[in-house]
Amino acid sequence: MNTYYEQLMAFKGADELTKLINRWEVLSSNISKRSFDAPIILPDIFMYTWPGYGNTKLLSLLSEYLNSKENLMSFYGDVKFFEFKLEYCKPDDEFKELYRLIDTTEVAAGFRNEFKGIIRINVNDWVGHHKEKHFRDFLQFLQLNTSYWLVILTLSNTRENDKTRAMEGMVSMYLRIEKVTLNMPDNEELVDFASTYLAKYGFELDDSARKVLVASVDALRNNEYFYGLNTIKDLCSDIVYSLFSSSNKVSNVITADMISGFSADSEYIKRTMVKIEKTVTLGF
Repeated sequence: MNTYYEQLMAFKGADELTKLINRWEVLSSNISKRSFDAPIILPDIFMYTWPGYGNTKLLSLLSEYLNSKENLMSFYGDVKFFEFKLEYCKPDDEFKELYRLIDTTEVAAGFRNEFKGIIRINVNDWVGHHKEKHFRDFLQFLQLNTSYWLVILTLSNTRENDKTRAMEGMVSMYLRIEKVTLNMPDNEELVDFASTYLAKYGFELDDSARKVLVASVDALRNNEYFYGLNTIKDLCSDIVYSLFSSSNKVSNVITADMISGFSADSEYIKRTMVKIEKTVTLGF
């Protein structure tokens, strides 16, 4: 079994993506049974995702998976994928972002004369501006190069609405697209992730500690700036630091009392929510 496939199937909240990948499995199998010269060009992807979901890891696995299939798409250049944020440009301003994208593609190609691979482009800034000439020029540029690239246009930290559906409609005029929504794992799944992370340091959660973390995670994710798995990793790192620095004899089993300083109503959680908001607002 393909290890990249298995890891992709294990991603929480990625049901729509895993269904798409399973269609690619069938596609790859059918292609291998036939002989023809015409290339199979995968549709591009219009994706709803979340900051901190693990998008870069997902892209890495996706590129390795597609590369391992050999008959679905080609990879050529210094890297198999790169990520790009298309900043908004006013209609009367020069569309420098398109030039920046072209430059980034050339860097990805390296000493080779072209780049073939996956490009994830965050288009958040263009919601509500999809009819503007700059955005249509951007889509036309992608259209001219889609035979070389698998383009993944992403909207992060936003749900489907009238404006995003209008943008999707505009994109579909230029590209063949599949729409995919990545859902943030629920509280229990996020605590499972935390438990796995803590296990790396030899810790396990008892039932009382797990209840504390479920409530803490719920408080954190109710903040509109919740940064997904990155926030959970930071929480776990602080728990580990607190436990190892507070006593010479540390129990391997974490109880509620041991992590009371990380409860939902703690100063730590309140401070973390402020930190997340400032970090996301500033764009780091």
